[in-house]
Amino acid sequence: MLKKQLLLLILSVPILTSAQETLKLKNHHGGLFSLGMRSTVSTFNHGSWQDVSTGLGGQFRLQIHDRINMEFYGDYLTSKIGDVGHRDDAHVGWSVMYYPLKDKTFTKFMKPYLVMGHCFDYSRVAENSNPDNNFERFSSAIQLGAGNHFNLTERFDLTFVAQYMFHLGKHASAHEHEGEFEIHQETGGLSLEGHLLFTLGINYKIADLW
Repeated sequence: MLKKQLLLLILSVPILTSAQETLKLKNHHGGLFSLGMRSTVSTFNHGSWQDVSTGLGGQFRLQIHDRINMEFYGDYLTSKIGDVGHRDDAHVGWSVMYYPLKDKTFTKFMKPYLVMGHCFDYSRVAENSNPDNNFERFSSAIQLGAGNHFNLTERFDLTFVAQYMFHLGKHASAHEHEGEFEIHQETGGLSLEGHLLFTLGINYKIADLW
């Protein structure tokens, strides 16, 4: 699954870079609007190592200042739970990217940034042979991390970012125990559980809006 997602991203590179025109900036980098797609890997879920979740998504960006960029995104991830179950996650949210270095200090190739944001998420765990044995939830989450844009051309970049996502609310975990699929639902109040996310994206600058 992950190999197919990465292959799709790689194959998109020559398509986007071959159909480009010069990008005319109206006033520095504020107003840049871009579209992109992404592949995300979740290394663990809810505090315990499990089968890695992988997925695809998309995003658009609107840069409001030379040092501040806004990103709005959606992701869908899946993973196996042993040989007996599976997990699905969907994220819809937004992030604020802050570029700590001045433009004149950037190379034309790299642009590091800090990121924080919020999302709404849906999670579902289910047994493969008995879909009625499942648990689902809706909640929200916050994420913090850092990333870097690799500017391959004036309009096109590859972006890599690592973030930790804290889920706000109750959660449930599932695992395989002696060949059986078991779901453990949390009782009590608010908990902060999360997972580490690595995202590789491709982005194309459409226009400079102001």
